[in-house]
Amino acid sequence: MHIEVLENINVKKVLEEANTVKVAVNRGWENIEQVGLQGHKQNLDPLKECYASVGRINKLQFPENYFKYSIWKTPIINRIMEKYGMVRTRIMQSQPKTCLTIHRDLTKRIHIPIITNPDCFMMIDGRVYTLQVGKVYLTNTTLFHTAVNASKKARVHIVGCVYD
Repeated sequence: MHIEVLENINVKKVLEEANTVKVAVNRGWENIEQVGLQGHKQNLDPLKECYASVGRINKLQFPENYFKYSIWKTPIINRIMEKYGMVRTRIMQSQPKTCLTIHRDLTKRIHIPIITNPDCFMMIDGRVYTLQVGKVYLTNTTLFHTAVNASKKARVHIVGCVYD
């Protein structure tokens, strides 16, 4: 299976929590590519650590699965991360009219769309999927995939890695 809906959520509450992170890092969504929601140990300063888990995996200071401790006071998001064993979870934003290169990840990913529209989609192993706000998805990103924002608005997802 390429993609599976795990649960429905109150996206309004999740978006409110994500917005507290956005305000704390003092940037609008249009200026954020990724903001980390987890750190490599407990009780880290979120403003100092929120970029430690972003970027290419081979450039991280610690292994990906070390980023398992919530660093923000976001109880609903933290509950979801804990429930599904998510690590290196980030708020990820893609600019309008952008597309990632086709690639494979080392692990499956949980995607929680919080701002999206029908012109944003993922292609996994040649199949196109439109992810909807209000759902938590398990995506098999170990297969070749890409994400496309063919719209004129930002797309924002919470994305975390999951190990079997």
